Amino acid sequence: MKTVVDKNKVLQEYREIYFEDTSIARLLIKKLDFKDDPYLLSEIALSYFDENKLRLAERYILKAFSIDYLNSDVLWVLGLVKWDYGQIDNAIFCFKEIIRIGTRRISKCGYNKTFDVSLAQINDSKFQLYRLLKDSNPPVAKRYLKEYEKGIAKGIFTKMDSYYEQTLLNNK
Repeated sequence: MKTVVDKNKVLQEYREIYFEDTSIARLLIKKLDFKDDPYLLSEIALSYFDENKLRLAERYILKAFSIDYLNSDVLWVLGLVKWDYGQIDNAIFCFKEIIRIGTRRISKCGYNKTFDVSLAQINDSKFQLYRLLKDSNPPVAKRYLKEYEKGIAKGIFTKMDSYYEQTLLNNK
């Protein structure tokens, strides 16, 4: 039981300092037993991604994917990495997979995943799909955007606010 409390304490500290210094936050995660934990590996990968260290991000996220290929956090970061590499079909697969696996599976993965967080991740995946498909398949992209907007109208929170606002400005 002691390690769970310590892990939660480390994760709380990690979240508090992440946006100030990703490298220090990452060191906190690396103090934990992260090598077989897809969530922790995805957080390490995300920190490298945010520092534009794509190869390191890819290394950690592929390790996480090999452990749990249905973990929504893993799929999210993998989608971002593949997108940055220009592997658009792979990125699309990742965000579609998050939608497919649904709220029940998402809420069982990671830490502090509530039903509301699961809904938000699914809805944000729809917006990512809109962004990925808007040039190559506009009708499908538009459908994903409408689904995203319906989710927002229903009160689902989002982490994509600034991207959505930018989209609205660009569409005018």
